[in-house]
Amino acid sequence: MRDGARKVREAADAGGARGESWGWVYDLTESGETAERWVNQANARLSDRAKTQMYAMHGEDPVTWSVDALAAKYRVRKQRVGAILALKRREEEAVKANRTLFHDTEAAMERASGSVDIGTGERHVADVPTMPQFQTVSAFDHGRDAKPKRFVEASELARKQERVLVREFFERLEYNVGERGQGLRRVSRRASAPPRPEGGYALHVTPLGDTNIEPYVAYKDGTQRPLNDDEAEHARQKTPKRRRRII
Repeated sequence: MRDGARKVREAADAGGARGESWGWVYDLTESGETAERWVNQANARLSDRAKTQMYAMHGEDPVTWSVDALAAKYRVRKQRVGAILALKRREEEAVKANRTLFHDTEAAMERASGSVDIGTGERHVADVPTMPQFQTVSAFDHGRDAKPKRFVEASELARKQERVLVREFFERLEYNVGERGQGLRRVSRRASAPPRPEGGYALHVTPLGDTNIEPYVAYKDGTQRPLNDDEAEHARQKTPKRRRRII
């Protein structure tokens, strides 16, 4: 419960309204979420048994049991399925490398907090204003200025936003697990600086202005070459991404 909601509750308790039922200040879940009855927390408590089964099904038949199919079967979001598959893949690699895994700790956590084998229908929810929005249009306005903005249903807006969120999540996931930019160093340059290459460092040049020249790598002898895949991925990661407003 947020601080504002807690203060409202304490003020009402002081006024003798303690017998009333309590919930969130604004509930978008459509499942009766309250501070004491947090239904959708089950989505974050999928059992290790369910996660292992999910990984095995995807490994045996990745076409039939794609991320979309697994998300529908286990009633969770695609991002959660993608994260589970990535972590289970790393767990399998750790087992093959004979590294120590703490399964007892995981089992103890499941016993303490509980676990479920299927989610509650986790999905992205968008908030769309439902109050009338009036727009003043003069007699001289015409074309686009004279047309009010199209009202977008909450479900339609949520679907559009979810497509963007899923795409961005899997792009970051692929980079974080090393599927993208496999040759890039992922350690701190301050803690472990790379050795200086023979002949000195090359320069990554990004032409500015109105030009069709792509970024390239320039050497001190005047030669140059296009960016390789790792360098292009590094440049993409360093470029700020402008999030477009989805309407």
